[in-house]
Amino acid sequence: MTLHVFAGGTLTGFLESLLETFRLRENQDCMNSYAKLGHLPGPVRGVLWMMLSSLFYALIYVVVRGLAESFAVNQIVFFRAVLGSAFMLPWLFTAGLGAVYTRRMPTYLWRMLFSYVGAVAWMYGIAGMPIADANALMFTMPLFTVILAAIWLAERPGIHRITATIVGFAGALIILRPGMIEISMAALATLFAAAMFSGALIGSKMLTATENPNAMVFYLYTLMIPPAAIGAMFGWTNPGLSDIPLLIALGVCTVGAQQCQTRAFRAAPASLVVIVNYVQLPLIALFGWLIFAQSTDLWTWAGAAVICTSTYYVSYREGRSARMSADNKCDGGKS
Repeated sequence: MTLHVFAGGTLTGFLESLLETFRLRENQDCMNSYAKLGHLPGPVRGVLWMMLSSLFYALIYVVVRGLAESFAVNQIVFFRAVLGSAFMLPWLFTAGLGAVYTRRMPTYLWRMLFSYVGAVAWMYGIAGMPIADANALMFTMPLFTVILAAIWLAERPGIHRITATIVGFAGALIILRPGMIEISMAALATLFAAAMFSGALIGSKMLTATENPNAMVFYLYTLMIPPAAIGAMFGWTNPGLSDIPLLIALGVCTVGAQQCQTRAFRAAPASLVVIVNYVQLPLIALFGWLIFAQSTDLWTWAGAAVICTSTYYVSYREGRSARMSADNKCDGGKS
């Protein structure tokens, strides 16, 4: 699953200051809860955070594509891990070592392995196909999550989720068009990356109940450094001064995207936030056209529409189930 010198504390504070500029003015005639808090309503804040996250993720595609012209994919993954970890150090110095104390290291480790393998496959896909096509295929991630959750967590998806999942993968087939065009290794790698990131997402869900969100980001990149370093040893290229701006941008966008996304899901319902996340596709298509002269055909847009609709429906059903479960618990507590 994250496009903080801008470190965990500094970039987060900067982003929060942006939202502070949109504070509601207190109305003497209507002292509601939002005015008392002096902030925008949760759904609005969630939308703004996710828009920032989508922008960061869109920029990651551009940065990775640019770096892939000079570096092997494994080396880019290594740079991302090192920079992501380094940009979280100011938070660690402020919070202290106690903030990263955990008894759940095995979960952190297998979550990292899924993320690492997914990152290698994802960046291979970005480097080998139009970035808008790669992004559209990555929207299948929630569909893989439904499948993996059924296998690992013994969750039983209903007929609605099963149908939405099948429809979503049909959208992926629209983009790939098997039998009409040759399916590239980059496209297959991107789908594999979506499956791996889904496994990592399940690990994140398992950790959120007990773990600090910043610690989760710190461990993700710090634990990824050793395996990424081994992979980067093969075909290493020394970065030059001209590469530094892109490398810094990679670190900033990686951690910034995750921090914004976390705050978006905290502030607003997932069914609302997921819709805003689809802003990535037109943004990335625009960047691909302006920077890399890549065009996005009608098949990609059609397939993306099918995938986005199905993943939204899965998120909507998940949110509805969660609300019903919470209501049942409340009713049970009252009786």
